[in-house]
Amino acid sequence: MTKLTDHFSLEEFLISSTAEAMGNDNKPTPQHLKNLKNTAAGMERVRSILGDCAIVITSGYRNPVVNKAVGGVPNSAHALGHAADFRAAGFTAIGAARRIRDAHAAGEIEFDQLILETSRKIVHISFDPEGGTKKKGMRGDVLTQKLGAGSPFLKGLVG
Repeated sequence: MTKLTDHFSLEEFLISSTAEAMGNDNKPTPQHLKNLKNTAAGMERVRSILGDCAIVITSGYRNPVVNKAVGGVPNSAHALGHAADFRAAGFTAIGAARRIRDAHAAGEIEFDQLILETSRKIVHISFDPEGGTKKKGMRGDVLTQKLGAGSPFLKGLVG
């Protein structure tokens, strides 16, 4: 096991049923590994904000082949190693998202995007330092996606 931080391993961020079904090892490039270390550090902050509860990463890094297979856009934060989808023990997805949103408002955490994915009952968070654009700086977007991949985003947290 390759530890990225005290509570997160590289292997957690590489698990993908799609990659497994394709026989793809889903290995990150050296730059993507560096990004994953930053994402794991962000997830440590999330874990702390949520009272040091256990967190299960449901989707992390997706290499270009895997990302395309799941319908991801080429510049997806997942494909760059900047994002994680997760569930937190003792929290509903909206409860975890609200706590993180409030911590962001209080200046306790920075993120690029926090997305409540209600259909999958997970939280997506990304830590892209360029905010998904050529412009430096994380956006701090808080969004809800109710109907799954490809569906529109709503501004804010909508339960």
